[in-house]
Amino acid sequence: MADAAFHLTEEFITEDLEYYFSGERDKNNQIRPDDNIYSMTPTSTHLSVSLEDDKVGNFFYPTLPNLFDRVYIGISIPLFASNWGASFLLELLKVVKPGGVIILPVYPEGQAQEKGHWSRSFLENIFLSRERWTGFSNVRAENDGVMSLSVGRKWPDPIASTAQWFYQQRANLALGKLLEAGNRDGLAEAFAEIATRVWANYTHNSVIERIILDTFGVKAPVKVNCVSNDYGLLVTDLLLSSYINVEGGSTVHITQTEEAVAKSFASYFAPHTGDQHDVKMGDRDSIEFNNNSDVICLIHALSGLNQSQQEALIDKAWGNLNTNGLLIVHDVMPSAWHKSSEAGLHQKLENLGALSTYSSIVASKIENNVEISHYSSIQEAKLVEEREQQATVFKVIQKM
Repeated sequence: MADAAFHLTEEFITEDLEYYFSGERDKNNQIRPDDNIYSMTPTSTHLSVSLEDDKVGNFFYPTLPNLFDRVYIGISIPLFASNWGASFLLELLKVVKPGGVIILPVYPEGQAQEKGHWSRSFLENIFLSRERWTGFSNVRAENDGVMSLSVGRKWPDPIASTAQWFYQQRANLALGKLLEAGNRDGLAEAFAEIATRVWANYTHNSVIERIILDTFGVKAPVKVNCVSNDYGLLVTDLLLSSYINVEGGSTVHITQTEEAVAKSFASYFAPHTGDQHDVKMGDRDSIEFNNNSDVICLIHALSGLNQSQQEALIDKAWGNLNTNGLLIVHDVMPSAWHKSSEAGLHQKLENLGALSTYSSIVASKIENNVEISHYSSIQEAKLVEEREQQATVFKVIQKM
């Protein structure tokens, strides 16, 4: 039997597999994986479709359709109940054999709502359970905290997202990388870089979708502008989401661009977003925001700048926000960015207004002295560290 397990990184492999091999979760041996299960992550540089090489593959790398009997989603994988997350699951259904299943951890409704994660009701709203004999996609409870997803005789409707784009265009992008690199080693590194960027966007758009939902609700129209290194992935997913009402936006891509990626992305989404999304390739010194912004996101836009440049970019963004608008900042920064620092960027943001923070591990607002539980003990420890250090959180300030 060809089974695959998806993990966030190799650090989580043992814990992820124990969740499914454990008798506590599988008392009736309903979902126990095959002993030769093949592990995969979204960032591995090992590109192969072989399931017998004892290495860790990349689950974004193109594989044959209907390759797996079962795909197990590890407890380390973010389970965001977002448009991207639903589209990702739909694309995964294409790699399982007829009659095969995706097996995944699911939180109880209350805990799922707290984390912005999948629950049974979320899955059933997207992948309808069997309805008479029409054979829609089936969602089944297998054991405590475990559900399975399979396809009936009718496929669910397509879900447009950057996950859909990448799964459908990745073979062309990989071929282009191979021709460009001239060797497989160069392909592996280049493909892993693009896959890492697509995967990071899963967290970015899911958390920011939750922030917008918490602030503006489902129906209020919102305009979003973003400075990032993602070719416009974030704003595109926010525009496509049915859970919020983003009516337009812009992106300034500030790092070196790859023409093939930019062209593939632009042509694929032109029918979906039309003139609602303006994407420009620029640099940090020439950023101009559209006026009337309800949300401005600075995603990995500050690292690499000195403090005066960082503060100038923050001030420019702040000046272009509407009243009640949100400035959302997410970056990987040195110690000056941490909550404990009395100077630096954290203090700069606090001086603008009341600062709230959202986790980068689960789509939850971080509250003092409130612990967030997680099926993964490793992730639970990281959540505690994140709450204390706040170096990797999404920082949110509302302009009053």
